[in-house]
Amino acid sequence: MKNNFYKFLEDYRNENFSSFHTPGHKNNFFDNNLISLDFTELPCTDSLYESSGIIKNLENQISKIYDTDSSFISCGGNTLCIQTMIRLSAKSGDKILCDNIIHRSAISAMALLNITPVWLERKICKNSGLATEINLEDLENKINTNNIKAVYLTSPSYHGILQDIKQISEICKKHKILLIIDNAHGSHLKFLGIHPINLGADITADSAHKTLPVLTGGAWLHINKQIYNKNLTNQAKSAMALFGSTSPSYITMSSMSLCADWLENDNINQKFKELTQKVEYINSLARQKNIFVLNDHVKTDPTRIAFGAFSIGYTGFELGEKMREHKIEPELCDENYVVLIPSPLNSNLDWERLENFINKIETKNKFKPNINNTKNDYKTEISLTQALLSESEEIHVMNSLNRISSDIISPCPPGVPIVIPGQKINKSIINNLLTRNISKINVLK
Repeated sequence: MKNNFYKFLEDYRNENFSSFHTPGHKNNFFDNNLISLDFTELPCTDSLYESSGIIKNLENQISKIYDTDSSFISCGGNTLCIQTMIRLSAKSGDKILCDNIIHRSAISAMALLNITPVWLERKICKNSGLATEINLEDLENKINTNNIKAVYLTSPSYHGILQDIKQISEICKKHKILLIIDNAHGSHLKFLGIHPINLGADITADSAHKTLPVLTGGAWLHINKQIYNKNLTNQAKSAMALFGSTSPSYITMSSMSLCADWLENDNINQKFKELTQKVEYINSLARQKNIFVLNDHVKTDPTRIAFGAFSIGYTGFELGEKMREHKIEPELCDENYVVLIPSPLNSNLDWERLENFINKIETKNKFKPNINNTKNDYKTEISLTQALLSESEEIHVMNSLNRISSDIISPCPPGVPIVIPGQKINKSIINNLLTRNISKINVLK
């Protein structure tokens, strides 16, 4: 008898929703033979962290596609790549300059490695209500006034917002510090000519499964050919092994191999160009209905669809429910936005459903986006490491005002923390947690 979890997923699959969420394979890229390749480390199948055979060959293939010094496979998702980047770029007691759109895995890695984040704030766009680009003058000032070892940024963000990687890279190179990029949502940007590695980033973490045909958990760590510290390439495998499982999925690695072959196709750039054209057509329909299109207000990934639900009188949660009624499953719904992540593997039916939905959506009176949840300076009273590893107790969020968090609380998606270890809990944090139905939190005793 099938267990309930399996049966639930089977039933959901049979409902045949249009996938505008990760993974990028959209459940129509792989054949059933893939499951038969569930092997382990054998004398002939190579070993991930000591790769010298077929795994090394695959990594070399990926490196050639992305034109890197080296590329490394992760079966532990982008989390493992982020942990590795941080391990490579700083040592215990060092400081990394970070923007405040950051994945929880970076916080946990810095806490475990005793690395201190120094925070950069993004500008807030009043039209969109979102945190957008970092201030370059602030970036340089903080490099000059702190002993910074690396700059860590997220680009693109979950909503698709891009940073000026080229200009930021020039600043980092001038100061001889590393630029490391959480490019979780941007593996495909290589085929649009705007991948962070192409623009000067030293190391990137690419969650390949999010936008490409790779099974969930498949990711790539890329190191730039121009990186000033060539020793980091030699240290990458041992850094990954520090955090990664010794039982990587050979099925996931097999999916990466099939994806790499697909990416070597002569038409791959054309496939992504056509995807951007489909996205722009959908955006044009949205504009006709007076739907707020994020790409009109800030620089975003041209394949990302982000609608401001507030512009037609809905919350993002409400608009997402409307989409599900039309058999469309979005990637992210929040207070203000619905975000969709298409790929070249979405079917004609998927696009027809989305077009019909936009044409039929009933619009209501618009309101301004709520920007309260876009500001968080992550100011801590004690270090991440001390807060995470100290004795704590679980209490109700309503009783947590002015207590010191020992938790990283970050609903996923998008995985960006509401509160981090060492942070004093204020009313804004409490409201943010309760809005997301989070009622318990661990605090220092």
